Amino acid sequence: MRAKRFHSLAAGALGLALLTGCGNAAPTTTTDPYAADPPQEQPAAETEAATGAEDTGIADGVLNLVLRGHETLGELVTDAAGHTLYRFDEDSPEAETSACYGDCADNWIPVAAAQEMTIPGGDELLDSFEREDGIEQVTLDGWPLYRHAADAGPGDTNGEGAQEAWYAASPVGTKAQDEPWTDGYCPQGFQVRQDPELGEIVVDDEGFTLYRFEEDSANPPEATCFDECAEIWPPVLAMAQFDFGQGLDPALFGEVEREHRLSQVTLNGWALYRYAEDNAPGEVNGHGVGDVWYAVTPEGAIAGGGADSGNAGNDDSGDSDSGYGDDDDSGSGY
Repeated sequence: MRAKRFHSLAAGALGLALLTGCGNAAPTTTTDPYAADPPQEQPAAETEAATGAEDTGIADGVLNLVLRGHETLGELVTDAAGHTLYRFDEDSPEAETSACYGDCADNWIPVAAAQEMTIPGGDELLDSFEREDGIEQVTLDGWPLYRHAADAGPGDTNGEGAQEAWYAASPVGTKAQDEPWTDGYCPQGFQVRQDPELGEIVVDDEGFTLYRFEEDSANPPEATCFDECAEIWPPVLAMAQFDFGQGLDPALFGEVEREHRLSQVTLNGWALYRYAEDNAPGEVNGHGVGDVWYAVTPEGAIAGGGADSGNAGNDDSGDSDSGYGDDDDSGSGY
């Protein structure tokens, strides 16, 4: 298992416009077979120009990849200009090799590497290799990345499902349409709300209450809510720069690594979650569930003056279902 990371998140303006609910969109079924060839009216010169530095977002030796929310594909990867990036099932992520050359590479343009490459949520997933045609191609978790010549502009996903082998890439290199590529959601910031019973609590930018789990640990930071638990308590993922409202100290926010190399936001060491049974901003239905789930103060303590262990909760503090919630909880709100 990889060592967990913990460092402060930089305060600042929003860097991305992400969906609330990373990767939890329903799987898409491709009904259009999408021709693999570019449109006949597209001149070859335009296809070649599409590989230029200005078009792909490579500037001063830096390639910044971006995450974009799609209504059916969930979160997918684009270049800085907004062009969807794809992966090819016939490539080999283990060997980081490409099976796309010749006419294939004319239609599926290899993304050229840069001296410095970044992607929100995990630069360590990015690498590159030298192709047989001499191009240094970017890989995401081992998968070579491509643009599709038939995508006329930013936001197009005409390559999705082509030949039942080409798919938009998710932020962790899986197929974007695979549901879910991760449990969790991506807010755009955090605020302080005055609750009439609990006092000051931390909420996301939409006003939904955030919680901590007493079976986690704050020192060192560790998240233990996965699978069924994470469907009911979606983790707050660290995949953007956040806005911090008045009353919050950005230095108290950090991150801890989860499975699939993704990171979860922490507050004073405690991993943060939302509750699927909070159906509207301002609700605190998750506070006290199983005696292990609690809304948090701006300092990361249990809201309402409850006992704060400061570390992992006691083994006997939860109920028989590990404090996930009632048996009817499905987490379907995310």
